[in-house]
Amino acid sequence: MRRLPLRTLLLAGLLCLSAHASPASEGSQRPRRQPALRDVQKIYVGDMGRADEAERFRFLVGEELTKQGFTVVNRAEDADAVLSGALSVRVGDDRTEARAFVKLETPGGARLWAKDFGNRLIFNPLKRKEPTKRRASEIASELRRDWQRAGK
Repeated sequence: MRRLPLRTLLLAGLLCLSAHASPASEGSQRPRRQPALRDVQKIYVGDMGRADEAERFRFLVGEELTKQGFTVVNRAEDADAVLSGALSVRVGDDRTEARAFVKLETPGGARLWAKDFGNRLIFNPLKRKEPTKRRASEIASELRRDWQRAGK
């Protein structure tokens, strides 16, 4: 029986190791693309804070998102993204103001979109929509507009 030189054995071992660790052997795994706003279609409307109007606001936002063409789902696990935030309502002598901060995140927690909706400098007296409903409508409209821009 003939013995192979040590150098030949080492070379064969190194070739086997390099072939096993080669990126070509991982060809079935592609790098995952980070989720983007344009990928969101199904939204779960999560917690909207502790204000008295927060739960109603949550339902209003869901209704407005549906009007804008998004699909609102009942469980975060079924969603492409979760919309959550905080609502603040101030009642004054002659008017009521509603402010909202919302954020849209992937189920993994990556932020896709966020905005603060507060007082507007231009007020249209012909649009007498109550402030909480107006904020919900603004959120859905702005999200749809930014979603369309992200798809370009």
